[in-house]
Amino acid sequence: MLLANCAHLADIDSHDLVGLARSAVCRLAFEGERIFVQGGSADRVFILLDGAVTVERSSASGSSTSYEVFGPYATFGDLALLGEPERRYTATTRVDSVFIELPAIKLVEVLSANPPQALAWRGAIMARLHRKEPNEASSFDWRILGKLPNLFAAA
Repeated sequence: MLLANCAHLADIDSHDLVGLARSAVCRLAFEGERIFVQGGSADRVFILLDGAVTVERSSASGSSTSYEVFGPYATFGDLALLGEPERRYTATTRVDSVFIELPAIKLVEVLSANPPQALAWRGAIMARLHRKEPNEASSFDWRILGKLPNLFAAA
């Protein structure tokens, strides 16, 4: 199963992965195609299977932040897991690309049942935010998966 090859989903129970796969859509996007736009609804998470994507954010002051997503099973659009209702970035393919779209709500359900994977994914998102937008990273709290604060409180 393709989803099991994604590092953030590798240890998810196969039953949960099958349920997630049923809600997934595999897409081909041609070079220069926009996958999502800044300000759009943040309701999906993406796993790149092949190709390359540029993810860019423009601020009101005219500055921009960008990074490249490439390599099999790289994720993007996953700020939706931190509770962002709107996209902070625009994602555009640099070359013809194939990726999987996952509904954020379904992914949150699966990750809620698998706290270690949820924590790993959250850590990867936060590390990327700290590298790309250090001043913005602190504005995110434990919005990813409401069950996680209780997990830490109990530890």
